Formats: sequence, C-alpha cells, structure tokens
Amino acid sequence: MPRSSPILCGSIAGSIGGTGVLLHNAAYQAAGIPYCYVSFEPSGAEAAIAAVRALGIRGLGVTMPYKIEVMQYLDRLDETARQIGAVNTIVNDAGVLTGYNTDWTGAVEGLRAVTDFRGRRAALFGAGGAARAILYGLLREGAQVDLFNRDAQRGRELCARFPNATYAGNMSEFDKTAGYDIVVNATSVGFQSGETLLQAEQFPPEAAVLDVVFKPFDTAFAAEAEKAGCRVVPGYTMLILQALAQDELYTGQRLSYEVMERVLRAKRDATDQK
Repeated sequence: MPRSSPILCGSIAGSIGGTGVLLHNAAYQAAGIPYCYVSFEPSGAEAAIAAVRALGIRGLGVTMPYKIEVMQYLDRLDETARQIGAVNTIVNDAGVLTGYNTDWTGAVEGLRAVTDFRGRRAALFGAGGAARAILYGLLREGAQVDLFNRDAQRGRELCARFPNATYAGNMSEFDKTAGYDIVVNATSVGFQSGETLLQAEQFPPEAAVLDVVFKPFDTAFAAEAEKAGCRVVPGYTMLILQALAQDELYTGQRLSYEVMERVLRAKRDATDQK
C-alpha cells in the first residue's frame, strides 16, 4: 500500500538551510522517491532531538553550533562520529537515533579527485566541527597535518584529541614554503562575504586546496588559490558529497551528484542575473 505522505527529513540550519532544502529535494524528485526535506530553526539541541522523536522525522542534518551538543541526546553514535567528536547527521530507525558524520567523507572524496593523501603534508585552518571531521579524514588517509587556529588553546585541545596532528600556531604563522601539498580552509571566513584567509601569493604553488565555505558559490579563497595555480576543490563540492552520504543513510540509495550540482549552478546564475 503506497504512503499517503512523504518521509520527512530536514536540518536544523535555520535561515541558512535553504541550500540544503534545494539540494536534497531536487535529488529526491529526480530519483522518484517519496522523501521531503525541510529546514528547521529550533530553540535548542535538546528541543530539536525531542521533535525528531515526537514527529518521527527520518533524518536530520546538524549544523553549528549543534554538532557537538546534540551527541548527548542520541541513543547511539557511529564509531566514526565518536572518534571525530561531532555529529552532522542523525538517522531515526524506529525511534532509535544514531549520530553519524559525513563531513569527513565529503572532504576526502572532494580532495581525492585532485590529490593523493599518503605521505602528503596538509595545512588545516580552523578547529570547529568541520575542522574536526576533516582532520580525522586527512589523518585516516595518511596525510601529515599541521593545524592553524587563532584560539591556541582550542587548537591544542583538538590536536591532543588527534595525537598525530600538530598545532602550528595561528593563521598568520602559516608559511607556504613549509612544503604543504594540501591546504584546507575549515573556518567560516568568507561565508557570504569577499574575505579570504590567504592571498594568491601566500598559497603553495600546485597545492590541492579545499574551501568548506559554499556561499558565495565562487569564494575569494578559492579564487586566490586558482590565481596561484592550485588545484581547487570548491566548497559546494564538499557540500554536495556530504549531502549525498547523508541521503544514502536516510534512503539506502546513492542519489545524483549531477542533479545537485545543476540546481546549485542554476541558483547561482539566477542570483547573478538580478
């Protein structure tokens, strides 16, 4: 007997959740599956998880500032999420809520298209939820990682959680001559602005560069890296890849990267024409 209503998924991204709504719903429609994705703006993490249980929401995407806080309200943690210490995806299986992290897979899959990892040296900017996941992924794939963060205590604490990483100072102490093969911006610098952590002359030539920022579509950090001749993975690539991993957990299917990329580009083109 067919369902009379769609299976509900969503995110607690509030006012910035429109991009996720666009991506997931486009992929669901293209696949012909009865899912619907919405964005919520909860009063807090505990209330959000209570709503997931009460309403039977199948899957929930988690953004900052909730990626760490929500963990205490879940029934289970996937081992990867436990090691990272942050959750960006929650799956509801008949009332049992399990936390996962797909940020690391989005970052690793994106970078893998332009670089190898084993034996490579990486510079990672940031120590928040996204940085935790990316640090885990880089180390798991065999890279050596130097972490740069303006809050030294927070940076050192994260490196203590991942002993194979080294806290290298604040962003101003980054030196392109140190032999970095991979450079990652895992901060919010550049989000909905023209700011950038590095100018073109500060990037190591031919490095693989990932920017986690996806608004604007073409970030200043990515543009400066391209000027320097780097191999750039834009933020929207990681966004799509981690969303696909989320949907695979929700639906059991691998949905279409091309569909998600197409709707993002259409949105950018429509915005540019205004």
